[in-house]
Amino acid sequence: MDLRSVECFLRVAETLHFGRAAEELHLSQPALSQRIRTLERDIGATLFERNRRGVRLTAAGQAFLAPAKSAVTQGDRAAEAARRAARGLHGRLRLGFTVVASYTALPQAIQAFRTTHPDVEVDLVEINSPALEVALDRGEIDLAVLHPPLERPRLRLRMLPAEPLVLALPAGHRLAEQRTVSFADLWGEPMLTAPRSVGPVLFDKVIACFRAAGVEPRIVQEATPVTTLAGLVAAGAGLGFVTRGVAAATRPGVVFRDVPAAPAIPMAAAWAAAEPSPAGSRFLTILDRHMAGYNRG
Repeated sequence: MDLRSVECFLRVAETLHFGRAAEELHLSQPALSQRIRTLERDIGATLFERNRRGVRLTAAGQAFLAPAKSAVTQGDRAAEAARRAARGLHGRLRLGFTVVASYTALPQAIQAFRTTHPDVEVDLVEINSPALEVALDRGEIDLAVLHPPLERPRLRLRMLPAEPLVLALPAGHRLAEQRTVSFADLWGEPMLTAPRSVGPVLFDKVIACFRAAGVEPRIVQEATPVTTLAGLVAAGAGLGFVTRGVAAATRPGVVFRDVPAAPAIPMAAAWAAAEPSPAGSRFLTILDRHMAGYNRG
């Protein structure tokens, strides 16, 4: 049975008059009568008793009345939920991000989105950038904040402000006395780095900066994520590059210094469809605003 026919039943049940109900429903009386007959056939019971004295509900009609009202109400709610979802105001947003992204304005953007879109359920997953590409490609998440360039060309991108790299070093290190550090200053220093597999383009850029300064980097340990790397620096395992966002979350025993020639980590929002989902599009508007106002010190 269709909800329009149920609505017709309810209007006749309220008015107990086919002509008046047809007028209120903007239908002809024969069309209304046909809808009621079809509904009765679908149900397998007569809903109205019609005679010269008028129209009244049968026992079956009386039993059908309350569930019919509930069905129409639920149908209206379902339709409204669908309309709100189409506008990005209802539903679910599966958002993936990297550790680096979590030390930008992303958390504030998520909080703002949840406040302004309370009917959108936000699912969060933190994994590395290559894994986020796979998750987008498989449809496991709707949107990701990650680090281009990407290996999957079908993914769509919106570039975000890049994250500058700074050098993390133990507080008692000789280079901690300098306001800035050059790559040449890092000759012979034990370096900690993320595995090349996690971000090959950035890894190669950093190595190229060392070699441009005439320094062959001495990599003593690979570590990921960058928060772990900062912990290893605090433990005296070596020096390493982290983002300025991570540096802002100060760690005892570690200081951070600018290295003017250091590259920045590119950042972007990515999705797999031609356009972001409606909720994803609304989130991107909020994310852009927060990223634009984000103070990277």
